[in-house]
Amino acid sequence: MTLTVELRRPVEELPEALKPLRERILSNLTMLARLPAPTGKEQDRVQFLLDRFLEAGLTDATTDEIGNAVGRIRGRRGNRTILAAAHLDDIVRPTQEHEVVVRADRVIGPGVSDNAMGAAVIAMLPAILEHLNIELNSNLVLVGSILSLGRGNHRGIRAFLDQYPDDIHFGVCVEGIELGRLDFFSIAMARADLVCQVRNGGNPSRGYRAESALVVLNQIINRILGIPTPVRPYTVIRMGKLRAGVSYDTEPTRALLGLEIVSHDDEQVDRIIREIEAICFETSARHAAEAKLDVFFRTRAGGIPFGHRLVSSTIDVMRSLGIEPDQRHTPSEVSEMIARDIPAITLGITHGRKHERPKPDYVLIEPILRGVAQVVGVLLAIDAGACDGI
Repeated sequence: MTLTVELRRPVEELPEALKPLRERILSNLTMLARLPAPTGKEQDRVQFLLDRFLEAGLTDATTDEIGNAVGRIRGRRGNRTILAAAHLDDIVRPTQEHEVVVRADRVIGPGVSDNAMGAAVIAMLPAILEHLNIELNSNLVLVGSILSLGRGNHRGIRAFLDQYPDDIHFGVCVEGIELGRLDFFSIAMARADLVCQVRNGGNPSRGYRAESALVVLNQIINRILGIPTPVRPYTVIRMGKLRAGVSYDTEPTRALLGLEIVSHDDEQVDRIIREIEAICFETSARHAAEAKLDVFFRTRAGGIPFGHRLVSSTIDVMRSLGIEPDQRHTPSEVSEMIARDIPAITLGITHGRKHERPKPDYVLIEPILRGVAQVVGVLLAIDAGACDGI
């Protein structure tokens, strides 16, 4: 399939056509990355997007009831609506300096890859389409969503979808990395903190020493490791975070385990949550401690089939730009769209690194224009009707 824009320009020529916007894209990226945006405190980035939308002449640029940045470009026909979204929050520590360095081949700084790069593309989309002389037949709704990561649990995009008055026909989620990323399904997932707190005045004779929450938590971990996880459907329990204690000579009274349950089947995640809750209840009864499981993030299994024309059209766009599709799954706002039967995909803009501390986050500059061209190409395919149906 060959897609064309105005003046019969093929998709593979879009990166060259976008070169005059390269510095503006990088400028938006660096300015966004310098704005701290922990989950729940994304107001500066919200205002940044609204300013860019207003500069581009969007009259429908405002915040919604929960605080997302929302802009709308009205289509010539307005017979369908496409949603393009990127989350604005990051997981950079509040005390960390938001210093951004631009080198010849990369932009380095906390959160540049997750998700200042994706937000910069959403901020620039009105200017990009105008520069390319593209006027879509479809309405295009642009959203910079808040409350996405961690305990935000995609609350921003969920609230937007719940309250938006018109039907959304297709969705495109934009993430900073990796170029080639193509998510079109959601797996069942739960993220939780398991907190073990020693009771005051505990009786050590009831079990393990009451003064050590770490020892009690260790017993819970051993029990969790014994929970059966089937190969089919794919199911895994990941224990990724452990916090306890402040010094070598003092036994901790509180310990925390951060874990993730992933499966291709919602029932398996539900079962494992119930089993861990039972372990916590039993441990609390046997030892002088309180153990509680706090599930703060949840997605459900679902998605569009590989044969859906949105997927095949996106792959055609990618390959016309020399991008190799990578059909893995990582959490994104696409899960909320899928839950509402909206055909949706997640795309990455460039290559880079994120969350490998103490190594710094970065994005590579050279692939960015191909990543942006990919987003434009997919929007054109949807607008032309190439993605309708299975």
